[in-house]
Amino acid sequence: MNNISLNIKTIVLQIVIGAGIFYFLVHPFTMVLYWFEFSDTPFSFLKFQNILSKRFLQSFSFNMRGMSGLLTLFGAVLGLISSLFWIQIKKKNNLIGTHQRLLRRNIAEIIVDGENERVEFKSSVRYDYFRKITNRELELVIAKTIVGFMNAKGRKLILGVDDDGNILGLEKDFLTLKHKNKDGYEREIFRIISTYLGHKACFGNHIFFYEVKERLICVIDVEPSIEPVYVSNGKDTTFYVRTGNATYPLFVKETVDYLKTHSHHLTNNSIV
Repeated sequence: MNNISLNIKTIVLQIVIGAGIFYFLVHPFTMVLYWFEFSDTPFSFLKFQNILSKRFLQSFSFNMRGMSGLLTLFGAVLGLISSLFWIQIKKKNNLIGTHQRLLRRNIAEIIVDGENERVEFKSSVRYDYFRKITNRELELVIAKTIVGFMNAKGRKLILGVDDDGNILGLEKDFLTLKHKNKDGYEREIFRIISTYLGHKACFGNHIFFYEVKERLICVIDVEPSIEPVYVSNGKDTTFYVRTGNATYPLFVKETVDYLKTHSHHLTNNSIV
């Protein structure tokens, strides 16, 4: 009932506002503009002010009831339409907010459950917590983990969480970037994927940000790939796969055997 009552108040308020705007503002201004049009007088702001002051009260006279009534009705209809749009937007925002809260709770539960075959934690993308410096070598670790997921069953790489599930957040990582915000962080992740895995791999990774325990974390939702994906660091090209709660490189023969064994499984994963 509270929502219904609030919606009714919103509708009534916006109808009144719309009708008032058209009756007290649009109507007098319209009369002045009509006067300029029919009197064939050159328009000027000074002249407009003079005519408005003279015709303002006249616009509310009984003789102008037809025009004022029509404009007031038009304003009320616009107010009604805008209120309905406002209610729908508010309802959508509430649904999005509820969905986000459920997702945050889901992510928090995933973190509590710890790392496994489909979940991996990484403290950062660039900031080295042990050496207390920016370490670009960590990019390769991120790339290997993503490839491992893509060549297996996919799922989530969570950034800003250490191996024990402690929430570290992204603040120190942000400080290593040119654009120290979520957009800059997302661009950096896609740059890493594009550099080490290729541009095509970007389409199989989706990035989301959540606030857990008042700290921002990043979740990379990795889709399994039908085709094998490799990490190329300029010198070597290596196939990685996720097994258990770790990512392992495979040699050429192992890679061939793995692809033969798992090609059907990967295809089924992509369909699901």
